[in-house]
Amino acid sequence: MNNANSKLIFINLIMLLSVTFTMRASTNMLMTVVPVFSKYVLLANLIFVGLTATLYGIGALISNILINGRVNISKTPKMITLFLFIMTASIFAFIFTKNIYEVLVLSFITGSSMGVVQPLLMTVTNIISPPDKRDRYIAAYTASLSLSLIFGVLLQGYVISFLTIRYAFVIFFFISLASSILMLILSGKIKISSDNKKIGFREILSKASYSLKQGKVLFAMFGNISYAFPFILLLTYGSIMGREYYGINPDIFFYFLAVFFSISFASRMFLSLKTVKNRDIIMYASFILSIAGYAMLGLTDYIYVFIIGLIFLGIPHGTIYPISSYYIATSIDIKYLNIVYSVFTFIMDVIFFFIPFVFGLISDLYSVRMAIYATIFPMAALIIASIIFNVKSGTQSKGTATKL
Repeated sequence: MNNANSKLIFINLIMLLSVTFTMRASTNMLMTVVPVFSKYVLLANLIFVGLTATLYGIGALISNILINGRVNISKTPKMITLFLFIMTASIFAFIFTKNIYEVLVLSFITGSSMGVVQPLLMTVTNIISPPDKRDRYIAAYTASLSLSLIFGVLLQGYVISFLTIRYAFVIFFFISLASSILMLILSGKIKISSDNKKIGFREILSKASYSLKQGKVLFAMFGNISYAFPFILLLTYGSIMGREYYGINPDIFFYFLAVFFSISFASRMFLSLKTVKNRDIIMYASFILSIAGYAMLGLTDYIYVFIIGLIFLGIPHGTIYPISSYYIATSIDIKYLNIVYSVFTFIMDVIFFFIPFVFGLISDLYSVRMAIYATIFPMAALIIASIIFNVKSGTQSKGTATKL
């Protein structure tokens, strides 16, 4: 690769990371501030608070079904740009919401936008990555996600401390607008060669079916789904839990959340700077920390235990997603990545709209802690299934090697 190409790739990567940073800061604000806004400004009960996350997930789910798999690889950057502008308009509309029903509609629209943007951004990251550095590029992309989360929650805490929750939407409208403009510029720079053949639904099903037969893909998918339980708890109900059990105001909780995301960022930076040979061991250790940290959140009223639980959970948040993404990216031809990532995100979206509703229902009937205890068992079951798929995949690979 000559210096000119290397420089162009580097510039595109920096711009892509900038888009990722500003986009994720905005979407994280929606997932953390909207529940607080719904609960303490619009005075909605916990079932409706959970529905904001549920409709966000349903919107993303519909996008994955109807849009992502059909996007021709060459049109990916322009499609990302379009839906970033839709998300930006939705954030602007949040400023003027007067009731929970308007919030629910906007949650669905923003979820639909992110259902397109996030998996397609991962596709673009893989496209611009040199094959021998793909794992590092993916880790850098996910590190940018973590850094944006730190920035986002710190800014949210500051805004809510000195202004009103509604002002958070104003601030993040401009951040989202910056993301949209950056992607508009970047979409003109990235040229992806591809045939213009329209991808049919039968081909989507065929490639999706193929990817779901790969042991490493299932290992990555089930492992990533398992982490959805603590992550959704922290984003949707963390500030409410902090206030009711530990006396932490939402603005202070956002600072605690910044610690969680800082641990995640450090983990992802480690993966982006160092070539990791045994990724499976890191995944297994992350699973153990996930279970331990999730259990600690609901264990006692001691705030120190809560903080230790956040620290424990920060490590798997930083490691599971980039390693999972790498396994998926190396499982199929790059021109079908939109389909594979859409399947991956589709399944995550199902979980994402199911868990908040169940969690909110149990919390409303009993307590947030009871919801943690009730959901830790399916979380553990997913981890066990993930490990079984990985072990079987390794056994099959050794068997094939022996025959050869």
